[in-house]
Amino acid sequence: MGFDAERSARIAAMRETARPIWETTGDTAALQQFLKDNGCHGVEAVFVTMSLLHCDLAEAQRAFFNAPCRDAERNFHNQAMDLLEEATDTDA
Repeated sequence: MGFDAERSARIAAMRETARPIWETTGDTAALQQFLKDNGCHGVEAVFVTMSLLHCDLAEAQRAFFNAPCRDAERNFHNQAMDLLEEATDTDA
């Protein structure tokens, strides 16, 4: 997935800032808390996570959404998915 130069630079900078946390703890919840505390959210947090964990998108999303500090994001995502499902059901 391509990003503009500014977003790519933010992701790269946060990856290097968060690297010591990940290398020290190996804990995805701690990593997500650090990212959140430092203003890294959404897609950027997922891509930082992918890079640090050397994992695919699905695993990075699980790390993101399963972190206790990401409850609000998970709830929003689940509500959006429920609404899409309802919209699909009514169109059938």
